[in-house]
Amino acid sequence: MNGREKHWLLRLATAWIALSAAGIGLWVWVRQRPQALPPPDSKSGQDLLLGYQEITHNIWLIALALVIICLAQRIYVNRKRETLRSEHQSKQPIESLLRFIKKNPISSALFIAYGVAMMSGITYLHKDMLGWYPELVKGHFLDNFSIRQSFVSETMRRTDYRFFPLAHQDLHILSWFTIHIKTWILVSVAELISIVLLSIKFLNDLTSSKLAKQSTILLLTLLFLIHPSTGTAFFHVIYCERLLCLVFMLYITTYAFYRKTSHASYFYLTFLWALLGIYIKDIAVILFITPAASLWIADSITNQSKDKPNHRLEHWLCSLSLVFIASYIFLALIPSSFAGGSAYNNNAPGGLVLDIRCYLFGAVALTRAGAILRRRLTFTILDSINITAFAYATALALTYAFDANSYLALPVQLIATINIGWAWMQLIEPKQRRHHQQSVKIMAAAASASLIIGADHTLMDKTFAKTIAEQKFDQASTQATYEKLDRICKKVRESGANVHLIISQDSWLSSKRHLNRIHYRSLIEYEPVSKAFIVKDGANKGMRYTPAPGDLIANVDKNINVLNPILNGLETELIYRHNPSERSGMILRITGIKQMDHDQSSLNDKVPDSSDSIGSAAITMDP
Repeated sequence: MNGREKHWLLRLATAWIALSAAGIGLWVWVRQRPQALPPPDSKSGQDLLLGYQEITHNIWLIALALVIICLAQRIYVNRKRETLRSEHQSKQPIESLLRFIKKNPISSALFIAYGVAMMSGITYLHKDMLGWYPELVKGHFLDNFSIRQSFVSETMRRTDYRFFPLAHQDLHILSWFTIHIKTWILVSVAELISIVLLSIKFLNDLTSSKLAKQSTILLLTLLFLIHPSTGTAFFHVIYCERLLCLVFMLYITTYAFYRKTSHASYFYLTFLWALLGIYIKDIAVILFITPAASLWIADSITNQSKDKPNHRLEHWLCSLSLVFIASYIFLALIPSSFAGGSAYNNNAPGGLVLDIRCYLFGAVALTRAGAILRRRLTFTILDSINITAFAYATALALTYAFDANSYLALPVQLIATINIGWAWMQLIEPKQRRHHQQSVKIMAAAASASLIIGADHTLMDKTFAKTIAEQKFDQASTQATYEKLDRICKKVRESGANVHLIISQDSWLSSKRHLNRIHYRSLIEYEPVSKAFIVKDGANKGMRYTPAPGDLIANVDKNINVLNPILNGLETELIYRHNPSERSGMILRITGIKQMDHDQSSLNDKVPDSSDSIGSAAITMDP
């Protein structure tokens, strides 16, 4: 790094520190002088909060866009210059993909089967999608390329100290072109495949003498795909760990290539991925700062700086920690403190749950660390991301909980899988060189992966198979119950009667979330806290309601026990139940009013089993 660049970096660091200090001063003033501002729960307070968030996020977005444009321009110019200097042309992406498929037919088949499984039975009616999709469809598909407030509210209007403004922006942009859920899943499939391929590229770039062969690729593919954290994150689109892992892999592969070639285009590209990555998740900054900091420190301690006379990229990457701190203060800390709400992780479960892969990863990482201390290995970017994984897991355990099977642990599981793949390349690949023994190595890789996956399913309560089965089961129940409810309400309306539909306030569904498409006259919600029935939509909106014979009661997306307080004192008949489990969609019709001890009532006493006869139901059900 030359003197001019050091001067600019020092000036920028000073500016970010000063900006952070100003932000802390403003935060202290907000905390100590609440009387100087309107109450946060008043209309003027809400307007002030919304205005502040709009202004600060718009300034941040404009600044981020300008930096990205500048970096993209530098990447383009330097890439063009480097291409002219290069003696050989790099392979085209399609050519490389076709070659990979030809050389790795089993892994390719796994990707296809996994993608089909991801798309099978996927619905819009799943968790956060219930809140996002109503806004996407309300414009009747005529509002493409418009800002979706559901995504903005989820990421840039929070007041619970969360900070991930770029978390779901891949979906936000995708929604400009299509709102079909299966198309979104196809994009997730592409992200998943890209993560695995980038992991293989990263392993290949670690050493020029050893390349990942078919067995290593199969082992890595099986281990990463068949794990509950991967299944949870990729079998639906609501978790930002998908995007986080993709950006992280783009970051470390470009970083590794830069350290090997010193190409300027990869310098800027690495910085670009790190800049985007720190805004995807609250603690994502650890994934993008720790590798650079650890490499910088390790190079200094082990005198590897002879090959790298300066740490220019490391200096710039570490400076992003100042950018992150300043951004967090202005975009999350100040508005959350003014709103006075509790932190998102206040009710965090805490705890530490490890699986066999964590222990294997620890063994590989510690083995490498011991070899480095004995000077048998040099500290590389693989060791830097190992330190990063430990730091990320620690931060996750302190701020929420570290469960190796949770989607939150996906970045750690990704790094663990890369390490297992590296160990396989070092221990197994070199021992068998004859061509006819390739099939033996492939079978050994499949067997090894099966042992690890089998251990997961034996030792852990939350397994890949159980996770996917539960998710598919819930989606099928929710979708089928919603469709059945729509048909029933329509049939009642066609008969000339009015439909008064009663649901629990705990349901994800509401008048603003898809239920407004149901043919009802009034939508009534039971509020467990006030123990009151309130009309939320339709006739007599906002008024209290008393259930009457003929009203419909529905549980679409929750456990059936949410109906217990609703059914107290009511005689009902079962119209529809999706399955005999407690996690089932259910529709009932009120047939009469009775007096009943609230404390002794239970759902099983009020509704017949799905196999029982409905008797004299007024509504004729479709098969």
